[in-house]
Amino acid sequence: MRQKPKGSKYRNLYARRGVIYYERVVGERRIKLSAKTSDWDIAASFRDLLEKKMRVGNVPFYAETMPRFADFVARYLAEDTAHLAETTRRDREQSYLGPDGRLFRVFGSLPLDEITAPRIREWWNAEIQAAGLSTKTGRSYLDALSGVLAYAQDLGILETNPVRDFRDSLRRRAHSKRGRAESEAGREVRPIEQPAEIEALLTSAHEEGLLAWALVITLLDAGLRLGEALGLRWGRIAWGRDGDDLVRALIIDGNRPRGWTLTNPKSGRARRVALSRRLRFALAELYHARFKPGPDALVFGDLEPNNFRHREWRRILDRAGIGHRALKDLRDTFASQLLTAGVQLGYVSQQLGHADVAVTARHYARWAGGHVYRQPMALAAGEVPADLLARLVADESHQSPTTTEKAGSPTLVTPGHYTEIWRAQQDSNLRPSGPQPDALSN
Repeated sequence: MRQKPKGSKYRNLYARRGVIYYERVVGERRIKLSAKTSDWDIAASFRDLLEKKMRVGNVPFYAETMPRFADFVARYLAEDTAHLAETTRRDREQSYLGPDGRLFRVFGSLPLDEITAPRIREWWNAEIQAAGLSTKTGRSYLDALSGVLAYAQDLGILETNPVRDFRDSLRRRAHSKRGRAESEAGREVRPIEQPAEIEALLTSAHEEGLLAWALVITLLDAGLRLGEALGLRWGRIAWGRDGDDLVRALIIDGNRPRGWTLTNPKSGRARRVALSRRLRFALAELYHARFKPGPDALVFGDLEPNNFRHREWRRILDRAGIGHRALKDLRDTFASQLLTAGVQLGYVSQQLGHADVAVTARHYARWAGGHVYRQPMALAAGEVPADLLARLVADESHQSPTTTEKAGSPTLVTPGHYTEIWRAQQDSNLRPSGPQPDALSN
C-alpha cells in the first residue's frame, strides 16, 4: 500500500499490516476501528461517516459557523484536558485560559480560523513583551493556546495550528544574544553559596518553630521540590537503626503540588533520597511532637504552602538578613553545594529526580566541573553526601564537627550550631508502625 498522504483529510488514520485503522480520543474514551481497506481515500470516507454517526469530529459545528475562541475554550477544558497534570490543568482553567486572562483579551471574540501566526505575533508583542513578562511565561501562554487550537485541528475544525508557525519564529530569535540569554537553562538557578548565609537561614528557621525548621531542612538536605515535601508520609521514612545507619532514606513516591491532592512524583516514578543526620534529627523531633502519627499521615499535612511563603518564610528571611529567596533556592543549594563538594553528577541527578543526567548538567553546569581540579570532600563513617551540607561552616573555619547526644529522644541544643552532626540514640528506633520503606527498591 502507498504511504499515508499528508494533509488533514487523512487525520486520525494510520496503517498497520496493510490495513488502515481509525483511532481518536474523545474526552476519556478511546475509539479505534478498522476501515477494512488499504486505500487512504476510502478510509477517509469511512472516518467521516463514522464520526457523523457518532456525532464526533466537526459535526457539532456547521460549515458556515466557525466557533469563537471563547466558546471553544470551554469545550476544550471539558473534553481534552484529562490527560494533563493537575497543576497544568488548573493553571489553564484559572489563569492562562481564564476569562480575564491575556489570551481572552485579544482572541476571545475571534473565530478560530482568524487566529493566525501574524495575530499571535501582535498578541506576543502587546501582552508579553510590552508587559515585561519573561519568555518562559509567554511560552506557557502559548502552550495553552496551542492546546486549544490543536484540539480544534483534531476535530477537523482547523486545518493547521498557527502556534507552530509562530514558534518557528521564536526559535529563530533565540539565536540572538538576548535570545540565548533568555533560553539558558540555568539562568534562574539561584543557590545560596555562602555557608554563613545557610547557617543564618537555618538558625532563623528554628526560631520560627519546629514545623518551619523541619520543612526548610527537608528542602535543603534532601533537595526536594516543595510538592514532594508536602506529599511525604511518615511511613516513607526509613529511619535506620541510628544516625550512622546508611540505610536511612526518604522514599519519594508522592507529590502534592501547591498542597493539593496527593499524586505521583513529577518524574512519574519513586526514588530513594539519602537522609542526612540533621534531617533525621529534625524529622524525629517533629515525629515525637506530633505524638507518633501513623504511616499514612502526611509529615507536613497541616502546612498550607501559600500561607507559609507569605508569612513564616518571609519572617525567616527577614531575620536571616540574606535578602529575598524562593523556596526553590534550597533545592538549587542542595545540588550546587554537593557538586562543588565533588559529589558525582549522576548521583546528584538521581537524588533530584531528574529525567536524566543531561537535565542536571544543563541547570547546574557552573558547579558541575571546570578547568581547575577540586579535591572532593571525604565522607566520614556513617555519612551520606547530604551530610556534607552540615559541615560547610565547620570545614570553612577548619573546625571539626562535634556530636551532640542526650539520653532518650534527640533534643535540640543551642540554635546556630547547625554544623554539628545530629545523632539519635541507638535505642530511639523511630519506625512508624506498618510496612517499612526499606523494602522498596530504588
